[in-house]
Amino acid sequence: MSATLFLTVLGACAQPAGDHGHAHGGHAHGSDSHGSAHEGGSIAITRWSDRHELFVALDAPVAGHPFSYRAHVTRLADNHAATSGVLNIRFAQDGFDVEAHTDEAVARPGLFAKQAMAPQKPGAYRLLFRYDDSDGRTEWDAGTVIVGDGVPHSHDGAAEGEITFRKESQWQVPFQIAPTTARPLAPTLTAAAMVQPAPGTTTVVAAPAEGLLAWSDALPVVGRTVTRGEHLATIVPARAAQHWAQLQADLATARVERAQARADLRRTAQPSEEALASPQQRDEVAAAMDRSEARISAAQSQLAALTRSTGAVSIRAPADGMIVTVGATHGESITAGTPLVSVSSGGGVLIAGHVQSRDRTQLTPLVSLTVHRGDWAAPRDLLASGGRLLTEHLVFDARTLSAPVAVLVEADSGLSPGDLVSLSIGVGEVEPILAVPLSAVVEINGQDVAFVQKTGESFTRRTLTLGPADATHVAVLSGLAAGEMVVVEGGFDVHVASLSGALESHRH
Repeated sequence: MSATLFLTVLGACAQPAGDHGHAHGGHAHGSDSHGSAHEGGSIAITRWSDRHELFVALDAPVAGHPFSYRAHVTRLADNHAATSGVLNIRFAQDGFDVEAHTDEAVARPGLFAKQAMAPQKPGAYRLLFRYDDSDGRTEWDAGTVIVGDGVPHSHDGAAEGEITFRKESQWQVPFQIAPTTARPLAPTLTAAAMVQPAPGTTTVVAAPAEGLLAWSDALPVVGRTVTRGEHLATIVPARAAQHWAQLQADLATARVERAQARADLRRTAQPSEEALASPQQRDEVAAAMDRSEARISAAQSQLAALTRSTGAVSIRAPADGMIVTVGATHGESITAGTPLVSVSSGGGVLIAGHVQSRDRTQLTPLVSLTVHRGDWAAPRDLLASGGRLLTEHLVFDARTLSAPVAVLVEADSGLSPGDLVSLSIGVGEVEPILAVPLSAVVEINGQDVAFVQKTGESFTRRTLTLGPADATHVAVLSGLAAGEMVVVEGGFDVHVASLSGALESHRH
């Protein structure tokens, strides 16, 4: 983008519609507000370069007289107000400077505000601005202005937007604008999907013998991570099942008694209870604690002995990973070969979903492949992370009127088995189409809208019809024109400003 992009000529020499600099009367900054500070009106100018935005309001100049100006300079890369630099204002005729003024420092962050001298002779002049800072030089051509002969000349300008959002507010929030441009996008299919373990990444642990299944204290629930060799369960042979069950019940009872004894000990130790509890009562509580500990120790010893003597089998995690299925319940009698638990230990996942749209059945050539999860701010490009679309042709089910689709992602995609996601599959010929970043689209009352910057502090709302999308951009079929400056970050703040008139007062 060149430094003189989006120019609008002021006054009698206005450029054709569609340019994106605006110069118009009635929007000068007064000393304390945005009202006119000059009897003849004022001129407001907005210009963009590849690095800066200039928004300036100045009194319509009169030959031989000083005029006031207030110029806002914003760094587009990070939406920061200029805190240093030099602003130069020039009136030129026939390629030569006639009058020039240099403002050596900002009045405060983002604002140059002083008075400058108009040319001595009335007439048409080219108004030029230049801003120099440590990063380089930016120049803007503000078009033609008419220097009045004794009285200010009235300058007509483009209409402002219906929403006012002041610079001071823009600088306080994440905010960014960019021109709408054509971008190569392909027709896109969407599918609701679920993430599953990839084939070959899951290990199934089956029962090696029949018997009674006893899970460990750390129950193997789906979604829990385990480490290789971790004890998960014990299979007790059928002949010892009854004895095992009785010992487990004794152990559970002893643990309940121990918990009650501990509670009684804490209660009798409190100052408010110590005087009420007799020494005999405290001794009885301590004895109950000792008895429960002894019962727990005895039950655990008998269980260990029973395990050794009967050939009980310990079931352990086959690898580091996450439990994705559990095939039996605690205390269940199982047969040899019963699947007990599945552990996903690979980095890859399989994304399986269903496509409802029947506009296209062939999924080649594949142009884009993105996935979005509810807690992600933006979709992620699966092709960039090694994703591979396994489905080549959509085959629809007559009962569900949907077709299955599967994507294998071998690299780390940030997805885990069980995640609910949505897939976007770009298929077909890529064609340049007007597009905006996904962040530019704001959903308001069920409608997709974007906000166009008309001048530095005025915006208009546009209702959009959207088309294909990829991981970062979405096509705009209607609602925007090429080259319009669109809010790509901070659109919701502009919406809030539209509800209140402005997020905060504009004080200079």
